[in-house]
Amino acid sequence: MNIQILHKYLIKELLRTFLPSLLCFEFVLLLGFSIQLLHKGLDVPSLFSVLPYMALYTMPHALPSSLLTATVMSYGRLSADNEITATKAAGIHLHHLVTPVVIVGIFFSILTLYLNAEVLPRSYFKVRQLQEKAVKRVLATHFITAKKKIDFHPYQIFIGSVESSNFKDIAVFEYADEYIVNILLAEEGEIEIADDGNKVLLTLRRGEFLKPDSGNSVDAPTMGSFEEAVFAIPLKQKVRHSALKYTTLTALMKQRGEIDQALSSLDGLFKDPEKTIKRARRGISSVNDKKSVVKAKLQKAENEIKDSDTNISKQEGAIKRAKFNLNIYKNYIDVAKENIRKLAIEKENEEDVVALGHKHDRDGEYAKNVSLIKKIIEKEKRRIKSAKRKILISQRLIDEENEKIETVALKIEELNHSNKGLEEEYSIHARQISMAEKQNMRHELTINIHKRLSPSLASLSFILIGIPLGIMTRSSNMLVSLGISFILILFIYYPLVATGLVVAESMSFPIIPSVWGANFVNLILSAFLFRKILKQ
Repeated sequence: MNIQILHKYLIKELLRTFLPSLLCFEFVLLLGFSIQLLHKGLDVPSLFSVLPYMALYTMPHALPSSLLTATVMSYGRLSADNEITATKAAGIHLHHLVTPVVIVGIFFSILTLYLNAEVLPRSYFKVRQLQEKAVKRVLATHFITAKKKIDFHPYQIFIGSVESSNFKDIAVFEYADEYIVNILLAEEGEIEIADDGNKVLLTLRRGEFLKPDSGNSVDAPTMGSFEEAVFAIPLKQKVRHSALKYTTLTALMKQRGEIDQALSSLDGLFKDPEKTIKRARRGISSVNDKKSVVKAKLQKAENEIKDSDTNISKQEGAIKRAKFNLNIYKNYIDVAKENIRKLAIEKENEEDVVALGHKHDRDGEYAKNVSLIKKIIEKEKRRIKSAKRKILISQRLIDEENEKIETVALKIEELNHSNKGLEEEYSIHARQISMAEKQNMRHELTINIHKRLSPSLASLSFILIGIPLGIMTRSSNMLVSLGISFILILFIYYPLVATGLVVAESMSFPIIPSVWGANFVNLILSAFLFRKILKQ
C-alpha cells in the first residue's frame, strides 16, 4: 500500500511541474514559428487564425522537452529534500521510484506516436484544404478562370488564358510552411527561365499586392499596386513528395508494402538509384536518337520500294502496250502478204486477157505495188523489232526493280530487327528508371515512417535521462531544470536529429541508425547516468 501511495505521489509531483513546462515550451516553439512566418510575409490576422494548427504541430516537440524538465525538477526536489535517501533507508529499492514515471513516459510516447502518425497528417491536409479554398475565393473574387497552373515551389501560378507567349489574368500565391504569405494579381505577363537556369523570371504588368485571406471574408484587402514589375523565383534543385506530409503512418506503410512487392522482382537493388536514373535517361536519349536514324532509314527504304513498285507498274504498262502494238504490226504484215498474194492471183488471171502491149505496163504496176507492200512489211518488221526490244528492256527493268525490292526488303527486315532491339533496350532503361524511382520512393517512405516513429521514443528516453540528472543536481529550481533541458535538447538531441536526417537522405548510410541515433544516444547516456547514481 505504501508503494502505491509513493507511486501516486511521484506521478502527481511530475504532472505538477509538467504542465507549466509544457506551456513554457509550447510558447517558445510557437513564438519561434510565428517569427519565421511573419518574417516570410504572413500578416498578423492570418497568423492568429493558424495558431491552433501551429500549437498542434509543435506538441510532439514540446512533450519530450516538457517531460525532461519536469523529471529533472521533480527528482531534483526529491533529492534536495533527502526524500530519496529516506526511501532508501526505509528499504524501498530505487526501481520503485523510477517505474511510475517510466510508465508515464511510455504513455506520452504512445500519445506522441499517435499525434505524429494520425493526427498531424490529417491536420496538415485540413490546412491544405483551407488554403485551396482561399485560393479559389481569391480567383473567383477577381473573375479569374484558371486554365493553367504552374508550380514553382513555394509558389503557385494560376493563368487565365494564353495569347502567344503573353499570359492573361495571372495570380501568384507564395507559401511558407503550408500558409499563404503573399498574393500577386496581374492583368498580363510573361514567364521565362533565366540564362543561368537557376531561377524563373516573372514579368507582370498592371498588378496589385493582396493580403492573405485570413478569415471567411470574400475580398482580400489590397496592399498596393504596380504598373510593371519583374520577380525572380528561385528554382529548387530537388522537390520532395509533399503528399507524404498529408499521409498517415498506416497509409505510408501500405504504400511501402506495395513498393516492396514491386521491387521483389529485382535480383538486387541499385546501389545508387539517382545515378541509375541519370544513366538510364542518357541511355533512353541515345536510343531515341538511334531510333530516329532507323526510322529515317525505314522511311527511305519504304519510299524506294514504293518508287520501285511505281516503276514496275509503269514498265508492265509499257510491255502491255508493246505487245498490243506487236499484234497490230503482225496483223499489218499478214494483211500486206495477203495483198501481195491477191495481186499475184490478179496478175495471173489478167495475163490471158491483157493484150501484149499492155502487159508490160501491168507488170510494171504490179512490181510497183508489190514493192510498196514489201516496204510496208519491212517497216512493220522494224516496228515489231522495236516493240520486242522495248519489251526486253522493260522486262529487264522490272527484273532490276524486283531485285532492288528484294534487297530493300532484306534491309527493312534488318532495320526492323534493329528497331526491335532498340525497343527492348528502351524498355530495359525505362524499367530501370521505374524501379530506381520506386527505390527512391521506398527510401523516402522509409525515412518518413521512421520520422513518425522515432520522436515517440524521445518522451521515454528524456525521462530516463531526467531521473538520474535530477537526483544528481539536487535542485528544485525550475530555471536549473530548464537550463539542463535546453542544453540537452539544443546542443545534443536536435543536432543529432538534424544530422541523422541529412545522413538518412543519402543512401550511403542505413536509415535506422541515422533517424534513431539521437534516441540511442539518449538511452546510452541515461544508462551511464543510472550506473553512476547506483554506485553512490
